[in-house]
Amino acid sequence: MKEQSKDTIDKVFNALGLQPGVWQSLEIIDKGCNFVLENKELIERSLPNRCIGDWRFLESDVPIVRRKSLLSFARRLAAECTFAIVRRRTQIREDNKTISRYSYMLITHSNL
Repeated sequence: MKEQSKDTIDKVFNALGLQPGVWQSLEIIDKGCNFVLENKELIERSLPNRCIGDWRFLESDVPIVRRKSLLSFARRLAAECTFAIVRRRTQIREDNKTISRYSYMLITHSNL
């Protein structure tokens, strides 16, 4: 992998708040979507097409659509570096309803 690609992937992971060994909430990751959209040209120039995917859904106003697309993109970037992104579900009770909250962590070679 080229050094420029590695730097771009690191910038995206930092913007999304994904760090090795740290669980990050879905809301924080979603805030990094603006960084990805603002740096679209840089990302397209420095990464292979197999990592890019479809940008249409990143601009969606529906949070679940945007978040799924963003996490798919992040997982493709992780796979390019032979890393992984894992998910953890926590259930809590609010107003007599069970609500699931999801958090994500970047798994690298150093935290195996």
